[in-house]
Amino acid sequence: MPAQPAEPPSTSGVVDMSSHPGQLARRLQQVTYQLWTTTVSTETTPPQFVVLNSLLADPDIDQRTLGERASLDRSTVADVVARLVQRGLIRRVRDPRDGRRNVLRLTKRGESTHGQVADRIEQMNDKLLAPLSQEEQGALLSMLTRIVDQGGPR
Repeated sequence: MPAQPAEPPSTSGVVDMSSHPGQLARRLQQVTYQLWTTTVSTETTPPQFVVLNSLLADPDIDQRTLGERASLDRSTVADVVARLVQRGLIRRVRDPRDGRRNVLRLTKRGESTHGQVADRIEQMNDKLLAPLSQEEQGALLSMLTRIVDQGGPR
């Protein structure tokens, strides 16, 4: 009996991920991370910069408040703070208004690092958004903001 040609594998149920919003968001995160490490910094991560930036904007806040402002969960903010303290970029000090708690402050080195990283972020954003017109860039940022603002648990 002659051999029957093998049937091609079934493609039913296969999802086209090339237009799946979650997959595109994951890929965008990969592209952004690659741009960050080649353009901005290999030493300071995006979450670390967000913490530095939050403390520059609002010094002397506690770790819980910092996590809320930086949109980081408790374990992530604890890890980021520990790393930044270890690097000498932030320090824990007694709250001058309530000696029972610690607050966080940037060190001079932390302020300097923030400035250096902030200067390079604009270059990274320009590279990231280069394929889009100015109008498209504004629309993208507006849409991403709406998704993020509405994306939390309900």
